[in-house]
Amino acid sequence: MYNKYFLFILFVLAVGTKSLHSQAGENKDQLHTVFGPPRPAMWEFQLSRMNQSSENITSFNFYRKDQRNKTLFFKVANNDLNNRSEFRVREVTGGAVLFPVNDDDRYQLELGGTYDIIHDTTLAEKASYSRITYRPSRSLWFRFGSEYYDGYKAGHPSQFKNTILNSNYFAGKVSVGMFSVLGVLGNGKIDNTLNTRYGAAGMFDGPYNMFFLGGYIRSDDSKENVRTLAIGRGAPYRPDGMPSGIFIWKHKENYDFQLGGIFWGNTNIVVQPAVIGMSQGMFISSIALRENSELRQGQLMSITDDYRNSDITLFYVYLKQGITIIPGTVNHVGIRAFQAFKIFDEISVLNISKPVLGIFYNEETSPTMNMTSHLFDDSVSKYFSYHLGATFSENLILNVIHIPAKDEWTTALSVVY
Repeated sequence: MYNKYFLFILFVLAVGTKSLHSQAGENKDQLHTVFGPPRPAMWEFQLSRMNQSSENITSFNFYRKDQRNKTLFFKVANNDLNNRSEFRVREVTGGAVLFPVNDDDRYQLELGGTYDIIHDTTLAEKASYSRITYRPSRSLWFRFGSEYYDGYKAGHPSQFKNTILNSNYFAGKVSVGMFSVLGVLGNGKIDNTLNTRYGAAGMFDGPYNMFFLGGYIRSDDSKENVRTLAIGRGAPYRPDGMPSGIFIWKHKENYDFQLGGIFWGNTNIVVQPAVIGMSQGMFISSIALRENSELRQGQLMSITDDYRNSDITLFYVYLKQGITIIPGTVNHVGIRAFQAFKIFDEISVLNISKPVLGIFYNEETSPTMNMTSHLFDDSVSKYFSYHLGATFSENLILNVIHIPAKDEWTTALSVVY
């Protein structure tokens, strides 16, 4: 059964190698041609505290960020949600993106993992991932990845049920002119069930740094077949005054995910490799483990720093996922959020600068027990939240988020240098 998959990989290799030879000599020094001009690294340390009536969360985070985005991150949190089964946990997460060969963009290694203990139990959960990416030219790259998760989900009739997941995959991309093809092949093992997954995506690069991506991944388990669409525009390294943006849609049975953003202003740094890399990553993550896709997203701080990427930022996130609590029934968990940020760069009073204002609208879906039917019904809560922040003495950032409907406050103090 694997013969046709390996023939497909060989085809990608052959076409890619030909493309590589055709570009030989165009740029002999490709040390930083993938992610753009080098810039000094920035370190950020953040301590945050969320106060709610019954749930208080403390978290310490830091990361190192250069032109390749976050290359090192670490998090310690108490009473946080583990983003998998919505259990409250004590968690340690860390990871690194390394360029071990002369700091060359073409050779990339990623390692990361998380370890947590479910509150009020001694049950430990572990997750890890590793990825190796090779980019012999700007029009060709290959990636090998391996992921592992050993944890728990809500059980029936017991409260917790252990599950072990493994995933190994290969991905490659070749570009010819304005058109690119991505191929993926891998397997995912859920406990004792092994599923082979394979698929492809096409990407078209248009004018003004615009692009469109469409892809499909097929699995032995038809419930895991995934469709991915993405469209967007990346800003050039020297901002041209035009907005950049991205919209991604992923769909499979009982799972729907949408992510969108618009960024504009003179400080817009959401550049083309970033939006294309995010789209390709969302497509490839469908062949890996959802748990570890979320682990990589854990590079974000407790209060995200994404709003600093442009003067004005708009975000949209939507997730609706079916879950089974009682056999034979399907309930849903999910979120829908609209976020708007504005940084006032022109305001500077004493040592206070770059004040930010954010307004969020949130919807959360979760099952609740219906005492009449003794079944779970999907309930939706809706609320607004507000974000205020400012920078003090250029390297101290204070951010506060308030949710009036929940009487919830999240405060984060960051040191940047």
